[in-house]
Amino acid sequence: MDACHVLSLGHDTLRTQQPTSPTLAEGRVGVCRRVRDALTPPVARGFFTSAEPAITERKMDRLCQCAEDAAFNAWPALKGIFHDGWIIRLSGGESRRTNSVWVIAPPRAPLARNLAFCERIYQSHQLPLIFRVRSLDAPLFERHLAREGFAPQDETLTLFLDLSACVQGQSSPSFAIAAKASREWICTHQRFTGRSDAHTQLHLRRFELISLPTAFASVKQDGRIVSLAYGVVHDRIMSLQWVATDPAYRQQGLSRGTLLGLFSWGIAQGASGACLQVQANNAPALALYRRLGFARELYRYHYRVR
Repeated sequence: MDACHVLSLGHDTLRTQQPTSPTLAEGRVGVCRRVRDALTPPVARGFFTSAEPAITERKMDRLCQCAEDAAFNAWPALKGIFHDGWIIRLSGGESRRTNSVWVIAPPRAPLARNLAFCERIYQSHQLPLIFRVRSLDAPLFERHLAREGFAPQDETLTLFLDLSACVQGQSSPSFAIAAKASREWICTHQRFTGRSDAHTQLHLRRFELISLPTAFASVKQDGRIVSLAYGVVHDRIMSLQWVATDPAYRQQGLSRGTLLGLFSWGIAQGASGACLQVQANNAPALALYRRLGFARELYRYHYRVR
């Protein structure tokens, strides 16, 4: 990566903080458990036992679920396989979000069998086997991954902003917004991140797969883009992605102006909240987002790799 300044929304070491979102009502959890036990034969309940809650019985309230859905839809994988409650995302390139296994529901088959299945899939695509693990997921699952040699990497926070109470302000006078990413927009992001041409071509293909209202925002100075980001609205939640600023234009409020412009666009699209995902060790980005009002942490995730 070149020397540019990138305020990453979280491409993504270990969870150290519990989610701050409210828990599911205890009655609903009990109902979920009874329905699962009634429909699932004991011999098919995989590696989850009565002593451990299943993944679907954790603290995934509706707001967390909407934020998770919005982030998933804002950055689609080129290919996907749904297998026993797991989504196997495949895209090639360097993005782990689109080249990892997302556990959506507790598997019915034994863990070893599902791991072997996933291993074969990723090997056939010449990719490593990576799991994305949320702070909301059952701890038993992660302990199994640890015993299988999967080490944690890149703790990432999911932050939320209530757009009705967000920071008020004007976007930059040179703020621009478009429904599709221009060649200039894509090349600027490539310059900021130092990605290869092949990786950039994968981004273009992913953008074509986004099926929700999308806005690609930018701010120009001296005739070129110096700050950019994009947003996707899903179920009244705007997922913000790719916030980045040219290193030569730091500390000028350009990312702030870009995001304020996207806030206005999102509200016009019916969004009542915004979410983003940022690595826990990205202090400059965290400081910016908290100044803008992203004070509520919904949940965290990290990757498990071996």
